[in-house]
Amino acid sequence: MKKTNNLASKFALAAFFALGALAVTSCNKDNNESGQELPAGNSQIIVRIAGISDGENNNSKGSKSSTSNHKTSSEKSIELVSGNGFDAVIAVDNQVPSASKTPSLRAANGTPVSSNMAAGTKYRLFLYKKEGATYTYDNSYEFTVGQETPIQVKKGVSYKWVALSYNNKEAVADRGADDQLLLPENKDILFASSTADLTIGDNTSPINITFNRLFSRIGIELNTKGMFGPMNSAAVTVTGHSTKTATVDLTTGALVLAQAAHTPEISFASFINTSEGDASQKIAYYYTADETPQAIKVVVKDLNIKLDNGTNRVFSTSTLSQTQAISPERGKNHRLLLGLTESALTRDGVQWSRSNLYYKAGDATPYRFNPTNDFNAIADPRAYFSFKGHLPMTLASNDPKKQKDPCALVYPAGLWKTPTASQVGAVTSRAGLLGDLLGGVLDLVLPSKTKGTSENNKALEYAGATGANPAYNDSQNVLRFNYNGSQTKISVLSDLVSLNLGNTQGKHAAFWSSSELIDLSLLGTGVGAQSFIGYKASGLLGSATIASTGAGLLNINLLGLDVISSELMNVRCVRDQSWDIESVMPGYNPEPAL
Repeated sequence: MKKTNNLASKFALAAFFALGALAVTSCNKDNNESGQELPAGNSQIIVRIAGISDGENNNSKGSKSSTSNHKTSSEKSIELVSGNGFDAVIAVDNQVPSASKTPSLRAANGTPVSSNMAAGTKYRLFLYKKEGATYTYDNSYEFTVGQETPIQVKKGVSYKWVALSYNNKEAVADRGADDQLLLPENKDILFASSTADLTIGDNTSPINITFNRLFSRIGIELNTKGMFGPMNSAAVTVTGHSTKTATVDLTTGALVLAQAAHTPEISFASFINTSEGDASQKIAYYYTADETPQAIKVVVKDLNIKLDNGTNRVFSTSTLSQTQAISPERGKNHRLLLGLTESALTRDGVQWSRSNLYYKAGDATPYRFNPTNDFNAIADPRAYFSFKGHLPMTLASNDPKKQKDPCALVYPAGLWKTPTASQVGAVTSRAGLLGDLLGGVLDLVLPSKTKGTSENNKALEYAGATGANPAYNDSQNVLRFNYNGSQTKISVLSDLVSLNLGNTQGKHAAFWSSSELIDLSLLGTGVGAQSFIGYKASGLLGSATIASTGAGLLNINLLGLDVISSELMNVRCVRDQSWDIESVMPGYNPEPAL
């Protein structure tokens, strides 16, 4: 057995790999990649998978034309549906998340360009030999993604190739008596074919396959990212969906629709995590060659999620039922999104979050509401923010372009916001300088109680809020602001600060509004920040629970660091009523831009 012993060739090959080249051409001379001799007149080629095209530009043969009056996958709808215990963002679009360890590539408009095929996936390559102006079936080969097995073909022959996969580990059926192949039901059928003849020589380039989908892929996504906990379980039923398979012409990719329709069962067990180990976003797929519109009904009951404190929250009395129309298009993605989000407490027309905001670093959804709303004597630095700051314990930039509303970064993007001074004013009865309020200057004789307030376990509570649900604890079913205190004095040499609440913790509640105050008569000079201040005041003639709008002086461009020096306080979010308009604008993405 002879082996090639060309020293120059070996150095050239080593340099080739050192440069990171990905493609290995077919072997030269008479040897294959293993150094084994090839039969005379033969060469070999390598077949590789480039990925799956998830773009919206591939029109499957036999699909409806672009002039069809049914909804295309590029159109979308989105709305917020109010429920008992949790609300839901309901959307129909084509933004199917990638359920793999490796994120798919995306174009500038957010549309996936190519996703990887999992190792172990089977596919079959069909070769058609060119004879004059026609192509005659020659042979087929089965491959496994992740394994490169060269195939031997005749030199000097031109071929057309066709590739087919079910996008799983099932063996792909071989060609029968003709090129008409009946495809399996409810599978992710992938198809690709050469666009030019493949002529075999001594150094024929590898076949790089990018698959397109033949069927419509419909994903039903259920996520609890707006409820801040992965799903333990739920009772999910799906109706109104159906699948049909088809026969494919291997030479053209054209489909002939089957007559029989089937309804695959979709339950909670059908949903898979879109990210490994993260059960807060799940999706269930089904596939159909039929382009008849479908009215898909999804019912979610008995939702059970795990919170950050290790406890479970069970919505035993809450049911979500939604029916949405989807018009499948072959080769394209469709998504029905049910993005669950924590419901609000409503008082005097303002919808409040049930607890304060905090930041969970390193999480895919770092901005979230506390799982409980009880006073905690151990202060959590993750819940103290500067005025207009979106990171805890960090002073905000003086540049408005660099400022972000931390409430707007809660999933779904823009549904929540930091309250305005007017919204804070709906739960306060007076206003004053922050120093005077905290110092009790205004309450020396007889404090005037804020209507509807009371004190309960170091917190200011309000009567009259609606939205209670037994899935939440008592402190989250009432509008309640804990006496978590605030840091009023900051001395920094950088924009990072440390938490020092002094004696304020356990004495007053404080959270930011989004509003500045430019009032020389009140502040004396400069620009101020408005906030909520709640406490129990004691005077000479009695005590009372008081909620005030406080104004504190801001130090702009502190020490030349281009930051805003302010107090550190909690953030309590409210619903942003402009979300209904903003969410239907082109380019809206429920995933916050962190």
